[in-house]
Amino acid sequence: MDDIAAIKHQIEYLFLKKIIAGLRDGSISVAKAKEYANAFLSIEPFTSIEDAYNKINQFVAGHAEFTILKDYIDSYEKEKDVAGKIDKMREHIKQNNIDAAIQVAKA
Repeated sequence: MDDIAAIKHQIEYLFLKKIIAGLRDGSISVAKAKEYANAFLSIEPFTSIEDAYNKINQFVAGHAEFTILKDYIDSYEKEKDVAGKIDKMREHIKQNNIDAAIQVAKA
């Protein structure tokens, strides 16, 4: 799954999870859920990670109930960088080069 598809999948999951929770606990009415869904659909598709970031930030600015979407998109790049470092460290460790792995971690 490419980055855009992964972001789209997770953002949709978090959005729908929030709708379900709100409908169950009564904090979101059916009419409001429809309004949120239409607003959310209007920001898709995402054409790039930057596009997703901008659209999610704009959506959350108008719908503060969905800050979890902003939190996710904000942490996405950070986590991607960490995963890249872990992969590099793994390669160094497989080659029994602990010092190089530690240098990657420190960078």
